Amino acid sequence: MMYGRISCLLLLLAFSFVIAGCKKDTEVNAVIADLDAFTKELVQKVEGAQNPSAGIDDAQKFLDARKADMRAKIESLKGMRGYQVSKETTAKITESVTEDVMSVNKLKIKFMSNTMRDPALKAKLDKLVEDYNALLKM
Repeated sequence: MMYGRISCLLLLLAFSFVIAGCKKDTEVNAVIADLDAFTKELVQKVEGAQNPSAGIDDAQKFLDARKADMRAKIESLKGMRGYQVSKETTAKITESVTEDVMSVNKLKIKFMSNTMRDPALKAKLDKLVEDYNALLKM
């Protein structure tokens, strides 16, 4: 009878660890979704503007306004251990962050001809990209 209770207790304990892992996956996925949405909006502010300089200014304001919130969300991922997150979620983090960083850094390529003619625009775009990259350094 005691063996049965211990087995049951161990099974429940193991199950709770599995559920806890799923909860961490859910938390991580929420942070990644927020980061993806943030990045898309940032890039759209630059690409969607009729005037690249004004678009970069809007994007910088947006980044500055949301920086603390996004940093807190990204920092929450630092405390997670490998056993708390599934392999699929770990792969999703890597893929998503890579895509986000690339989409912001591609702005330099997209606006290269503009920045070659306008050093002030280049400086603004460089700052935006550097600030974004610094936000993601973990």
